Amino acid sequence: MAKNEERVMQFVEAELERNPEVTTSDLFEKAKKVDTGLSKLSLRQFNARFPLQVKRKKSLATPGKAPRKGRARAGGATRGGGRRAGQDRRDAMREVFLRFASDLAGAEERKDVVRVLAGVEAYVDEGLKAAGR
Repeated sequence: MAKNEERVMQFVEAELERNPEVTTSDLFEKAKKVDTGLSKLSLRQFNARFPLQVKRKKSLATPGKAPRKGRARAGGATRGGGRRAGQDRRDAMREVFLRFASDLAGAEERKDVVRVLAGVEAYVDEGLKAAGR
């Protein structure tokens, strides 16, 4: 794992801001210069830990651009009544759980696990917000 994870994350954010079309392999090579500990990661692990997280955070921060789920129905038809709102809450709750699991799985050292678990209140708050409570 990168010893300077925050520094690498900031570097990746800056690089993606500067050039959104940069390839993951080029980004990985540049990031290895920021922290040599990254050389232990595979390209896939690097991509999952840094560029994908930056892109995900950026897409969630953009208001009004919710990801499309499935195809649009003909004639603007929707599913029954309140199902959509319930599904949205379910999706939001699933996102909170998956982010928590991802953060916990990404914690490779004991101090990282403790940091994630110490912040469990934030996940609970987001879960309650997603549930509409």
